[in-house]
Amino acid sequence: MIGWLKSVPWVYRCALWLRRCWVPAVKDAGWDFYRSLAARSWHYLYSTDTLRKRTRFYSYLDDIRNGPPFRFFSVYQALRCGWPEIPGRIVMEDQGTPVVRKGSLLAEGTTTQHTEQPWPIFWSRHRNASLVSQSLGLVFANKELCLESVYGFRNYRGDQAACYWKLPPPVALTGRWTSIVSRWAPNDRVTNHSHWLLDALPRLALLREFPLDIKVIVPGKLAAYQKESLSMLGLTDDRIRFSPETHLQVEDYFFSSPTAMIACYSPYAIRFLRESFLPKADPAYQPPKRFFVRRTGLARNMDNEAEVERCFADQGWALINPSELTFAQEIRLFAEAEAVAGMLGSGLNNTIFSRSDCAVVAMAHDYWTDGVLDWILQTVGIQKYSVHTYPASPCRRFSVNLDILQQQLDSVGLHSSLIP
Repeated sequence: MIGWLKSVPWVYRCALWLRRCWVPAVKDAGWDFYRSLAARSWHYLYSTDTLRKRTRFYSYLDDIRNGPPFRFFSVYQALRCGWPEIPGRIVMEDQGTPVVRKGSLLAEGTTTQHTEQPWPIFWSRHRNASLVSQSLGLVFANKELCLESVYGFRNYRGDQAACYWKLPPPVALTGRWTSIVSRWAPNDRVTNHSHWLLDALPRLALLREFPLDIKVIVPGKLAAYQKESLSMLGLTDDRIRFSPETHLQVEDYFFSSPTAMIACYSPYAIRFLRESFLPKADPAYQPPKRFFVRRTGLARNMDNEAEVERCFADQGWALINPSELTFAQEIRLFAEAEAVAGMLGSGLNNTIFSRSDCAVVAMAHDYWTDGVLDWILQTVGIQKYSVHTYPASPCRRFSVNLDILQQQLDSVGLHSSLIP
């Protein structure tokens, strides 16, 4: 079916529009209508006599398990005003803003990272906290959803914690816990590499603020390198809990606010990752100094990938698939790199660990232009950087122009000739 759709470009584009625009819009409208109706009903029942509170309808509506939260609460604002019912600390109010240059992916991309500021860093403590759905969003007893656990008003609609009909009975966790599970690191599948680096791991920077005996809730499915990264932070099996459940009741919960997301400029997260992992790079691994990062997925890839890889290989560049390395080797690979090239995506985001004198050449397409690499390289201090955006085909693929690629290499001081 998909193959037939792709053979007729205008039909494929219409199908994509329906799936990505119309269907989500109808779904969001339905959830918002329910939340508005439920909130009004709750207010009407709550504000009248106590007998009405005991009705079966009210009991059903007020139960966290039945239907999504219909109100929102900002823990950050509660901490700002010193509300005594929520203990915690604001670690950082503002992380600053990236430099947005004309023509850059930050300026012309679809994710507008420079507008997601300020992005504060804080933590809070909650007794008998309810964590719900695949994202384990924090919900209070009166069905208020913590905004920061779902990345704020701009992003809550797509979060599972704001869109569910029925939850199973809660699984109780005794003792002290924190969590790195979220919409971008959910507990029902293996997290994308960039989201693991930028959304999950940086939340552990606040462990230094928490009691020494605290344990960490992690997604139910993790890749080997993700487990390795936790071990490198001293989080052995006795300190983590793989949690595939969609409803947890935590006795003593320390909420670590998301320090970043891919769509948010976060030098705080980059500093934590570099300080935590660079000293633990694999000393036995001898990486190449110049390499092309291969993209293993079929989506959003190059049509002439084999030709591009052959051109780099003929000039002595290594062809690297980071997924074949351990996390410690991956860190060493990028930390020792003199030059890195590849398709915009998770692989190039490992330049988090690169030196400031590394040269980076990226190829992208206009279907989904993400400025995350721009702000990562700004934070690391890399100046030799070139990216070119190509028009994507209806099937979200593109072909790299070797003449343009040669100009990119020349612009960052890599004067090897790719073209015979």
